[in-house]
Amino acid sequence: MSRVSIDPTLDAVVEFDNVTMRIPRRRRRKGAGRRHRLRRIAGEVRREELEVLSNVSFNIQPGESVAIIGPKGPARQALLRLAAGTLRPDEGRVRRSRPIVPMIEVARALQRTYTVRQNIYIVGGLLGMTPDQINEELPRIAENAGVANMLGRYMNAAPPAVRQKLAWSIAMSVDADAYAIDQTLVVGERNFRQQCWTHVDKLRENGATFLLSSDSPKQFRRFCDRAIYIVDGRIEADTTVPEALAAMRAARKEARANESGEESSSEQGTP
Repeated sequence: MSRVSIDPTLDAVVEFDNVTMRIPRRRRRKGAGRRHRLRRIAGEVRREELEVLSNVSFNIQPGESVAIIGPKGPARQALLRLAAGTLRPDEGRVRRSRPIVPMIEVARALQRTYTVRQNIYIVGGLLGMTPDQINEELPRIAENAGVANMLGRYMNAAPPAVRQKLAWSIAMSVDADAYAIDQTLVVGERNFRQQCWTHVDKLRENGATFLLSSDSPKQFRRFCDRAIYIVDGRIEADTTVPEALAAMRAARKEARANESGEESSSEQGTP
């Protein structure tokens, strides 16, 4: 977090300027014969690139809560990582005027072979907190996550639900007013989820900025006032949440109809 470039002259929280992002795609070699079988057994691959974002341009203003909506795939998460600065684009430029906390698979950063206390320092440091800040926030983090009585125990003793609550509590303790969140706006059981809502609603009321990707449309409707609809790595619409969700439903319906039509044509052509 501390090494992410910040441009204080930028009016927007984050600005994407013709951003293109590619990731390697693994593809096994095809073929027959003993030589090709040996290659397949050896797991030989040839690298291809998948363009997950293509010429993407937009900006997020302070205080906006923006939903990143689109089909499942790497595009949404790549966009969030680029916004937070944990990835760099292959083409184009991403500028930000302030640190953006990347709440993206934070629970996976928790190390099973370290204690709960040690993990709070590890993850807090990754998110940009100093040791002194973690010292100050540690009792509050432990209380919020319900791990105050297990700080000296190894993380592998904590169930997945506790790890999610701990990761959320650490991320929300970072002194920031902008967040890029993938799936974890609220976590845990009902009482803890309500606690999460209370906290993020307060942050938003105080002017915090959010970029949110989720598979739950309810979170978008509940929290976001703007939506960026992405299809095949391109921005199809920069609009409201209801309009973006309607466009995605229409696209899914059309895809199912096309698949059904192809299956019918295939069956008619079968002797």
